[in-house]
Amino acid sequence: MFQTVSAELKDSARLRGLKCVLSQKTIDRSIGEHLKTRYCKRIDNQQLVWLIVGLGLFPGKKYRQIFRLFAAPWLLMPSSATLTMARKRLAASVIEHLCSTVIKLLAITPQKHPFAFYKGLRLMGVDGTLLDCPDTDANRKAFGRTSNQTSHGAFPKARVVSLCELGTRVLWQNVIGTYHQSEQTLTLKLLDFLTPAMLLLADRHFGVAPIIYRLLDKQVPFLIRCKKGQVFEVEKVFADGSYLSTIYLGKNDRRLHRPGQRIRVIRYTHRDPNRPGCGEVHVLLTSLLDADEYPAIELIELYHVRWEEEIAFSEWKVHLGEGQMLRSQSPAMVRQEIWGKLLAHYILRTLIFRSAEVAEVEPLRISFTGALDVLMARLPEIKKSRVKTKQWLANLINEIADEKLPPRANRINPRKIKKRSKARPTKHDSDRLPPRPNGCFRDHVQMSI
Repeated sequence: MFQTVSAELKDSARLRGLKCVLSQKTIDRSIGEHLKTRYCKRIDNQQLVWLIVGLGLFPGKKYRQIFRLFAAPWLLMPSSATLTMARKRLAASVIEHLCSTVIKLLAITPQKHPFAFYKGLRLMGVDGTLLDCPDTDANRKAFGRTSNQTSHGAFPKARVVSLCELGTRVLWQNVIGTYHQSEQTLTLKLLDFLTPAMLLLADRHFGVAPIIYRLLDKQVPFLIRCKKGQVFEVEKVFADGSYLSTIYLGKNDRRLHRPGQRIRVIRYTHRDPNRPGCGEVHVLLTSLLDADEYPAIELIELYHVRWEEEIAFSEWKVHLGEGQMLRSQSPAMVRQEIWGKLLAHYILRTLIFRSAEVAEVEPLRISFTGALDVLMARLPEIKKSRVKTKQWLANLINEIADEKLPPRANRINPRKIKKRSKARPTKHDSDRLPPRPNGCFRDHVQMSI
């Protein structure tokens, strides 16, 4: 039987170190109502939550290895089946609620953290990414997968769309959908979190009328790229080369003289042959209509900040996730695992934010991989004393502060790929779960001349 110990000693020293970032009181306040029922007799509910977060922090480790990091060493180790069943009993909505409560915007004010603002507006980005799920019947039915005229894709894909604080790369608000749900449709669920004190940056996939109309109705400033083929009639030209125009919700509204919404259009290109995209036309749409207060050249340069969310996705999927697919076999556990991975990324970004304040640099100048390596190396050092745990956290932040990056160089590589490797035979659904061979290989060997 498991030993009975006090709550003070149930958690390992490593878990207490991470609790300095994601405190137990925060977890209790956010999901206390959901955890009145114990989901497993052998696992404490709080340890179960940290197990799910550990799936994001340690994607290469098995359940028992992760649980060993968070549980007191004298407790008997549950089996992998016990840990799996405990995860199944905990609804994904509980971890989703924890994410929405715990994950906060880190930048406070434009005066204290000017890197996260533009003229008093908090810089926010929206974008989506796809995650590979295990190829099970339930996941394929729930999430869908790619397909073409000859075959289906290899794995089901879950789509995640995120609102990101670009100055800190915090994935603030998120929505999980299926492969067949477009990024634009999922984005509409996130726009209610935006306020007029934020400036939304997005790429051309989001430069569509339904999203722009919703932002204009909510009076949320935006700077969104659109496809260069879209037609915007010139109504008034400003001194900086941008011009006023009207965007319509329906494709026939302009022809039928229905009312539209006033926007500002910025069309530009560049003439440097040594930079990618030389001569390519770009079109930006914005609700910042005052050309004197918001010059076009400033907005053109500001749009490039949108790439910070792409880097955040790279941190989350490649560096923190080690480039591996999700491990969960059912849709509910896939969603639970994704929310846990988002919490793990927030823990790292919080540590980096605190370290940047110590180093007196922007959080984007602290190496994410360096911070992750320091955290993994420092975790075994934590002692059981609370005073030493606090000192450990201070030492951790100071060491991460030394992982400073040089100023980012100009981009020189074009967005191209090398020649693809030779095609292999395609694996179809009929090839899944093939029949087992009969007997041993040697029993079926037949000599031939």
